[in-house]
Amino acid sequence: MPVNNNLFQKNANTSLVAQLIWKKKCISRVDIARELSLYRSTVSNIITYLLNAGVVYEGEHMASHVQGGRKAIEISLNNNFGCVFGFDIQPSHYRAVLLAMDGTVLWTETGSFGLIPLEQMVDTMVEHALEVHHQFNIPILALSFSIPGIVDSENGIINYSEPFKLTEAFDLRAYVKAKHNYPVYVENDANCAAWMDIYSKGHALENALSVVGDFHEESKKTDEIIGIGTGFGIIIDGTVYRGAHNASGEFCSISWAPGNPNQSGLDIDVLRKTADDKMCLEQWIEDTFRSFVPLCSVMDFEKVILHGNPFKDEMWVREVLQRRAAAFLGALEKSHTELLFDANDECISAKGAAIMYLHYLFSVPDLESSNSEWMGWDELIEFSKAQMN
Repeated sequence: MPVNNNLFQKNANTSLVAQLIWKKKCISRVDIARELSLYRSTVSNIITYLLNAGVVYEGEHMASHVQGGRKAIEISLNNNFGCVFGFDIQPSHYRAVLLAMDGTVLWTETGSFGLIPLEQMVDTMVEHALEVHHQFNIPILALSFSIPGIVDSENGIINYSEPFKLTEAFDLRAYVKAKHNYPVYVENDANCAAWMDIYSKGHALENALSVVGDFHEESKKTDEIIGIGTGFGIIIDGTVYRGAHNASGEFCSISWAPGNPNQSGLDIDVLRKTADDKMCLEQWIEDTFRSFVPLCSVMDFEKVILHGNPFKDEMWVREVLQRRAAAFLGALEKSHTELLFDANDECISAKGAAIMYLHYLFSVPDLESSNSEWMGWDELIEFSKAQMN
């Protein structure tokens, strides 16, 4: 289908303006024009369009420039325009969040539905979230899922997930959309954490490694679940890198061998005891972080960011790394890479799933993308308004 150049340019400029407002929180028309090198008339037309649609609102007068003159009016996103749900679904538990358009957290919840099939878990989680949504008089813009495994995020398909024992592709987007009329986004859980890291660092994080570790308490009740898991989100040039086969976050440690369904070659009893036995957790830390030495040396990251329960005790983890994985710390020092701990937010991947949608919402449309969920601004505005009627 031929591209409507005028419509594309309108959507592109509108996205650029909306993205800058999202990043800055509040900004004047003059500063938008200056930062984006757009004509003031172009910016004024876009702001008028967004104001009339309820996407943004005018706030207080900002401080005037040294030269004097009228004070500029600040423009901010209108959080009543829409919200997005983020779901991090694991075999043994879930985390769910609701974010406003500017990234403000409106609701969070963690819990477990027990060991039930993925489809049943998705159904239960979405139905529960929609019940929660009744207390918010805000249109839903998207449902966004964080899932462990190899995910084709462009098409919303889980290609493979060892934690969920999925060996055949599962079209999660189609499954949800058959029951609910909302755009659906799906991404690997560690990649979702990486999207959140980009956002939480003020959109300035260009090259980094996001590490997400998680204990699986249900492993004490069944042999089907391993006691600990980890995933890795790679950030390159300010965006999340998925690899040639959407598998860039999948990890095998240096002790792993072909035929092993787990990420590590450590004894299964060691992996099961990591949540309660620090000696077992030490072995896992050594095995995991020694495996990172070549990656960190080659990639030259700005930061390595650790998320999740296994990394909550920063002083202890640093001491273990110094004692059992000194080569990892040495590789970071050699490449001037900063090691950061951000382990207290259980909902990092759920928030990241929602933030990923906002990244797409405020990005210039990609002519080569085949993502069927993308809406132009006219379509998005109508979708939001329809929910309020």
